[in-house]
Amino acid sequence: MQPVIKNAPTPAAFKAVFAALLFLSAVFQLAPRASAQAYEQLLASAHRTEVPYAPVPAQATVYSAGPGLNVYFLNVGQGDSIYIELPNGKNALIDGGPSSSATGALAKFLEAKKVAEIDNVVLTHPHSDHYNGLKYVLSKIKVDNFYDTRLNNSGATADEAVRAQVSQLGINTVYPAAGDHIDWSAGVDVKVFNACSEPISSSKSDVINNCSIVLKMTYNGSSVLFMGDVQNDAEQALVAKYGDELKADVLKVGHHGSKYSSTDAFLAAVHPAKAYIEVGKNNYGHPTQDALGRLQKSGAKIFRTDLDDTQEVCMIDSQAVEAPLR
Repeated sequence: MQPVIKNAPTPAAFKAVFAALLFLSAVFQLAPRASAQAYEQLLASAHRTEVPYAPVPAQATVYSAGPGLNVYFLNVGQGDSIYIELPNGKNALIDGGPSSSATGALAKFLEAKKVAEIDNVVLTHPHSDHYNGLKYVLSKIKVDNFYDTRLNNSGATADEAVRAQVSQLGINTVYPAAGDHIDWSAGVDVKVFNACSEPISSSKSDVINNCSIVLKMTYNGSSVLFMGDVQNDAEQALVAKYGDELKADVLKVGHHGSKYSSTDAFLAAVHPAKAYIEVGKNNYGHPTQDALGRLQKSGAKIFRTDLDDTQEVCMIDSQAVEAPLR
């Protein structure tokens, strides 16, 4: 007797299985090509976007010169200090911040940059959060030109000590007047918009702030407006006198973001794309919500040295761009 094989496949069943295998083989062979074609069609129709570079790491502390003109808004705490690399290899320093220490932020920055000489130093006005760091600069680094106001801060004596140091070193001192153009480098226009070029004496903070040297630097069609600690009434006078000439791509915000600075009318005239606030821990409430709100309403992108650390702006190819510290 022959063994009985239960459920044995019939010839028809064999044909069905064979046909199924042929079908699956064809599918797997065609799938990669079909997938590739679908991917290429999707890629071709996709919207192209440019992804901005990542923000600068807070720990970045290595600095080197880039092409064109480079402006560094230094994190020196509650005070101002701005270092500028000019296209001709020369440099400038606007204010020195609050610390005269060799271990202070300004000293460390200049050491990292290996700065042995500064061609142009500007003291915007005689308040200690702007001139204290210049004591270190004058004692350690060769300075060629010193730009100052003729304002005497009658409530202090340390500013006179800085000026005496400048005189003893035989440094060329310049008292710029509103309307002057300063020659720092070929291709760079530095115009003075505000300064107390005539002798004046006061201990009032608003008077001293409003004597700040205000400079607009223009290079390759890009511009930066440095406001010192100018306040609202002086801003109003600048708008009335200069109007649209105040327009700048980059604004160094006046008086650390005080509620008395960065008025609506002034910001409408400047219309900055970027605004830099030099500020640190303080008891004044700087930067105030009033000033921040007006800056935001103006459309400016806001940077703060207390939150964003030292910031660099490179002025190249007719535009001012923030750049990672190299």
